[in-house]
Amino acid sequence: MQKLSNSPILKIISMLLMLLVAAKVISLIVLYLLPSDGIELSIEESYQPKYQRVDFKNMLNTAQTAQSSKKEFVQSGISMTNMILKGLYGTQNSGFIIVALKSKPKDTQIVEVGEVYKGYKLVGIEKKSATFTKNSTKYTLNLEALKINTQNVKSKVRDANGDEQISQKIVSKNDIEHYAKNPKDIWKEISIMEVKDGKAIKGFKVTRIKPNSKIATLGLKKDDIIIKANNVVLKSYRDALNIYSKIKDIDVVQIVVIRNGIEKEIVYEIN
Repeated sequence: MQKLSNSPILKIISMLLMLLVAAKVISLIVLYLLPSDGIELSIEESYQPKYQRVDFKNMLNTAQTAQSSKKEFVQSGISMTNMILKGLYGTQNSGFIIVALKSKPKDTQIVEVGEVYKGYKLVGIEKKSATFTKNSTKYTLNLEALKINTQNVKSKVRDANGDEQISQKIVSKNDIEHYAKNPKDIWKEISIMEVKDGKAIKGFKVTRIKPNSKIATLGLKKDDIIIKANNVVLKSYRDALNIYSKIKDIDVVQIVVIRNGIEKEIVYEIN
């Protein structure tokens, strides 16, 4: 009978047992080293959200802008009583006006859209008014309309001889071109205001002429009321501006004014 210790079967069994013991020891070591949580839980705990840069300054500015836009122009259309609008030229977003304080009506200023006058910013020009803003409030300044007595004018339109008074002047074409390119220079030398009979415009009154200026040599006088230009009755600013826009293409300008209740014709020859 052969010994069991020398049997090949015993060696194989012993080797298998040793492998099983080694595998068990290795598995215990691995289990000991692994974390207590599962892999999915570990991934969730280590998750980092996408980085986003937050500019708190812009957030605050946006919030303040939104709040200020809600407060802007809470009041609008308030009439201005401390100023006089003597003339205007332009459209809603461009142009200029001639304005003065009521306390100093002769001290006129030319103000362009976007400029500030006495703390009020000119933001728009309408047909018969100008719009200002101050401290988020809109103010409206209307043109003052003067009235004339048409009955007195009709009774005095001619002199004692029954002839209309006529005066002739010569104007340099260079001066015409200068004023056409620089309309603000006109309003530095002269101020006019619309004259109404009821609701209808009857002409434009000269309220100021700068002494020793080129305009002063053209025969117009303070308080003259311009009623016609080249046989066109001036019923609106548009009528006057249409003639002004064509001034470079004509050789003669004929205007009719009422002076002291009498019509006077002034003819300008452009050389």
